[in-house]
Amino acid sequence: MTPSVASLAHRQTRFETLVTPHLSALLGFAARRLATATDAEDAVQDACARAWAAFDDLRDDTRVRAWLFTILRMVLVYQVGREARRQRLVPISRLDSVHEALVASDSDAVFEEVVDRLDREVLAAALEAIPEDFATAVELHDLVGFKYAEIADLLGVPIGTVMSRISRGRRLLAAVVAERRRAWALGVSGDAVVSLSRGRRT
Repeated sequence: MTPSVASLAHRQTRFETLVTPHLSALLGFAARRLATATDAEDAVQDACARAWAAFDDLRDDTRVRAWLFTILRMVLVYQVGREARRQRLVPISRLDSVHEALVASDSDAVFEEVVDRLDREVLAAALEAIPEDFATAVELHDLVGFKYAEIADLLGVPIGTVMSRISRGRRLLAAVVAERRRAWALGVSGDAVVSLSRGRRT
């Protein structure tokens, strides 16, 4: 049976009411994983189109945020090549060494500096410098606001794995900040810092 105009209008209104408050967070999540703002907008638009097509499957309105992020992650997996991501990674062993030196020093550079003092461009560059599994866990918890159990459900991993990834991801981010803070303090953009670090590794 063809849906009536009234039922379609109601569906559209409900969809917009539930989805619109999360568009900014979805766009930010996509932007930190794709090369351009246009790519991020396209990914979110694709995710929204898929969400609309599957909207009748959403049984619990309180879970719409997790549902949307799950759809967006599927879109991003398709768009982001693993090899391209791997080429941008800072070696974990080197970041671990930086973090150990940081802890052993008198420096007060801890993860809160990432959230409290760095602008969005720098934070995006820092997140992009660490492996995706850790970046995703930290971003979903500390920036988007998901709880451990929600992230575990969204990523399909045990809650202990989520907690471990967040803890490790915070340490790696603190190491990135410690390693690059001089350049950032001098006003070098996040993209430039990433480019410079790539140059040092080639």
